[in-house]
Amino acid sequence: MDAKTKKIIIATTGVIAAGTILYFVLRKKTDNSGGECDPTGNGQNCIQVNPSVVADSLYNAMKESGTDEEAILLALKNVNAIMFDQVIKEFGKQSYNKYLGNQINLTPWDPLPLEPLPVWLKSELTTSEYNKLKLKYPQLT
Repeated sequence: MDAKTKKIIIATTGVIAAGTILYFVLRKKTDNSGGECDPTGNGQNCIQVNPSVVADSLYNAMKESGTDEEAILLALKNVNAIMFDQVIKEFGKQSYNKYLGNQINLTPWDPLPLEPLPVWLKSELTTSEYNKLKLKYPQLT
């Protein structure tokens, strides 16, 4: 290899390296921070939650005697505070016996009161579990 070919190879390699560096420096970067599901940009996975499905899961976990606390916590796992408002709306008001913690009506001539989701959760969960939910969802009192 003569000196002229050597200079051409070195120059070509330098141009390719400089072009590669410029490409990575100047290319448009994709913004992966924040977004609809993760406005904080802290890298949490974006999981879409259907408020109607969550409300149904909560109702099914609490409607009978003997609450399934794990099912409640699992249903609310990926629900943020804004979505929780939608879950409350979807849950609506359901017939509920606050004293027995279910839908058993001991006086059939007197209908059970219709109660919203926060009332159900407060009655069905232990105090510590409910307090944990209050930290996540300020709508709970």
